[in-house]
Amino acid sequence: MKKKIFLVACVLLLIAGAFWAKGYYTARYVASDFYYVQVPEGEPNEDSWLVDADGVKQVKGKAYDLIGYNAQGEDRELHFTQTGSAGDYYAPGTFLKIAASETIVVGVETVEKTAVPPAALNRLCSPSTPQ
Repeated sequence: MKKKIFLVACVLLLIAGAFWAKGYYTARYVASDFYYVQVPEGEPNEDSWLVDADGVKQVKGKAYDLIGYNAQGEDRELHFTQTGSAGDYYAPGTFLKIAASETIVVGVETVEKTAVPPAALNRLCSPSTPQ
């Protein structure tokens, strides 16, 4: 009898762990919304290094910290990187579509201005909007 109770408890624990892992994976790695940003016109495009939390150089690349807007015009801070040299970085004025999960950026693609939803474009083009 004790073995059966122990076995049932282990199975229930395994099922609960699977549900928790699925929730974690979905919240962390599955895009929940798309945000649109425009790389600021004054953004320098020169070779730079990505550094870790201790300031140690890792790889050549550039970190972007921008405010993005979804199709409803709601804002969110977005942090992402582009590895490579200056020629690989996003040109100033470029519009980007950012796929973001609840916690991180999971994808970045270049889009034309016409592909940006009107609510997001209005927020991006307003002179009082911070970048």
